[in-house]
Amino acid sequence: MYNMAIIIMGCMALILSSCTSQKSTAYSESKYFTDSIYSNSLNEYRKHNIYLPKGFSSSKKYPIIYSTDGSKISKNSFYKRTLDSLINNQIIKPIIFVSSHSNKKVADSSGTLGNGDKMYLTYRYFEYVEKQFIEGSHNPQLSSRFTNHLNYFNFELIPSVEKDLNQNLTKNDRYFYGVSNGAGFGMSMLNKEPNTIGTYICFSIFGGNIQSNIWNENVKYPILYSEYGSDEPFFLKEDAKFLKSKYDELDLDAFINEYNGGHDYKIWKKKFIEIVAKILAK
Repeated sequence: MYNMAIIIMGCMALILSSCTSQKSTAYSESKYFTDSIYSNSLNEYRKHNIYLPKGFSSSKKYPIIYSTDGSKISKNSFYKRTLDSLINNQIIKPIIFVSSHSNKKVADSSGTLGNGDKMYLTYRYFEYVEKQFIEGSHNPQLSSRFTNHLNYFNFELIPSVEKDLNQNLTKNDRYFYGVSNGAGFGMSMLNKEPNTIGTYICFSIFGGNIQSNIWNENVKYPILYSEYGSDEPFFLKEDAKFLKSKYDELDLDAFINEYNGGHDYKIWKKKFIEIVAKILAK
C-alpha cells in the first residue's frame, strides 16, 4: 500500500509538472478526439471529447467517466496526460472518458451587476443551473434549457456514445465528473435520474437545488465523492453539510471532504487524480 501511494504521488507530480511543456505525450497509442451528435432535445449539434485508452477494443467493456465543461482539445491536454499516466503505470484499469462541451455563447444580457454593469449569462449557465423563471421574464427557450440539456445528457449523449463504442454498460460502470456549475448539474442529475450513473465526483458544487430537491427514502441514490474549499462561500459549505446529513440519513455512501483553498482548478485537478486513482484502481 505504501509503495502504491508513492507511485500515485510520483505520477501526480509528473502530470502536473508537465502542464507547461510543449512536448508531445509519451503514450501516443491512446486517442483523444472530438465528436458530435445532433440533439433533438436542444435542436442543435453538440460536441463532446472522447478519450480511448491504449489498446482499446470494442469487444471489451470499459468503465466510462462522463463529464461536463468539455472544450477544444489542447496539445498538452490534462485529461489525456493524466489518464495515460494512470493507466500505463497500472494504477487504474483502462477507462473511457467523455467530456460534453459546454455552450459558452451569451444567452441573456438583461440583468445587471451591483455596480450597474450588464450581466452576461451564457447558455452554459441555463443548461447547468435549474431555476424557476417568472413568466415572461426570459426567453421561453431559456426557461426549458436546463430540462432539455438534462434530457440530452441522459437520453442522447450516453446512449449514443455507448452504442458507437459497443459498450453494453450498467449504472455501476458509469461515473460522472463535474466542477462548480458543472458539479451542480451533476447533483441535479443524481437526484432526478439516479439510475443512469452509479458514482458521482463533484467538486465545489454551485447550484443543484441540493436542499430544496425531494430525496426519497426508497431510492438508492448514487455514490458521491465531493470536495469543497475552506475559502469557498458559506452557502456552498451549507450544501455540503446538508448532503452529508442526507446521505447519512438514507444510509448511503457519500465521501465529502473540505480541502484548504478556494474555487481552484489546480486543486480540482489534484483531487481528480486522487479520487480516480482510488475508485478505479486496477
